[in-house]
Amino acid sequence: MATENIKLGSKCRVYIGKTATAAATDLTNFELIENENEFTLSYSVDSQEIDTKSAGKVTMPGTESWELTFTTNAALTDAAATLLLKARNKSWSYVIVEDGTTKLYSGNFLMTGVELTAGAVGVREGSYTLSNTSAVVIYDPATGEPLAD
Repeated sequence: MATENIKLGSKCRVYIGKTATAAATDLTNFELIENENEFTLSYSVDSQEIDTKSAGKVTMPGTESWELTFTTNAALTDAAATLLLKARNKSWSYVIVEDGTTKLYSGNFLMTGVELTAGAVGVREGSYTLSNTSAVVIYDPATGEPLAD
């Protein structure tokens, strides 16, 4: 299995859909996760190798897996905090945006791990791990259009 950790600059931010099925075509459908400290987007594919009598060994495309992990230091008044609670155990829309306007990635993800701690009065620190539940769309940063396969 090949894995690629995608390094994104500090101007990239994670947005959560205001609804589970929010369309990435309009960023007003999303809420910025205000106090997200850092995040990582990882991509891996598990290609299948089969052995046939006529063609010999053939490598078949495998299943794509995307994982989004991020940490937050969110004041309880952060609007995205309520959405993160609603998104527990549900496929939910997320978008990764650079400079507040340039979409880089979008897709539906399921929270597969959450760890919350109380760092201070009125503040919740969280660590979230999400796995894709749909195809992840990659956008051309120059045009904002989805890249074709």
